[in-house]
Amino acid sequence: MNQNQLVRLQRIFREVLDDAGLVITPEFSPSDCADWDSVAMVQIVLATEEEFGVRLSTETVAGIKSVADLLRALPA
Repeated sequence: MNQNQLVRLQRIFREVLDDAGLVITPEFSPSDCADWDSVAMVQIVLATEEEFGVRLSTETVAGIKSVADLLRALPA
């Protein structure tokens, strides 16, 4: 796991989920946060694509069930 990527994702999650104190781990998932719904997922994906300069496929996005899944989808 790239710690820098996790820190960058944490900023995204804090902004999208409107929780400045949120601390994410690779295991963090929608079941850990009621605000991580389908709308938030779209916002997280769009912000992640912009932040990392990537385009995630529909199949990849459909398979994201945790922060670890999102990290695996990012370039090393």
